[in-house]
Amino acid sequence: MYLSKDIVKEGSQILKNVSSKVNLPLSDEDLSCIRQLYEYMIVSEVDELVEKYKIRPGVGIAAPQVGVNKRMFAMNCTDFLDENQKKYFYAFINPQITAKSKEMVYLPGGEGCLSVDRETDGLLTPRHLKIAVKGLVFDYATNKCKNVSMTLFGYPAIVFQHEYDHLDGILYTDKMYKPEEIDAIPLYTVDESDDEETEE
Repeated sequence: MYLSKDIVKEGSQILKNVSSKVNLPLSDEDLSCIRQLYEYMIVSEVDELVEKYKIRPGVGIAAPQVGVNKRMFAMNCTDFLDENQKKYFYAFINPQITAKSKEMVYLPGGEGCLSVDRETDGLLTPRHLKIAVKGLVFDYATNKCKNVSMTLFGYPAIVFQHEYDHLDGILYTDKMYKPEEIDAIPLYTVDESDDEETEE
């Protein structure tokens, strides 16, 4: 599993590169990468494991953040607007955003990132409220991939867009604005005091 020492930090050229499409079948290197991204998400939601491995918890991690410029990322978040608190735990390979809503939203407390150590309080990153996506989803138990299409709304859509940007060499800090500079509405899906919910 990737550890804190493996996370590439803001300022590295790796985070600015546009990542390459992943070839199938997965090479041993790509298989190892996607499995470890998935494992990081598993560990991130268990406080005891976070402490054991001394990692920074998050709701998403992309391959460029561990020095691999390939189009892969894992996300594990909850749709807080859903009455059943639906979870979105996926490891995507070659994802695509096929449609975006015109309506824009932002997290009231701002976003965070495993690759960004500085404070960005008071600055906001607008995202599309709703997106349609497709790509391959990796099955950790079988090491196989399947094609999926889905629509994401609210917080899961924000997390997906954050991770997807990593694949195009974009950090959330590249899209930050002062509140008065953006035409978007707040999305109250997370406790603003809970920083770990916004680390991606």
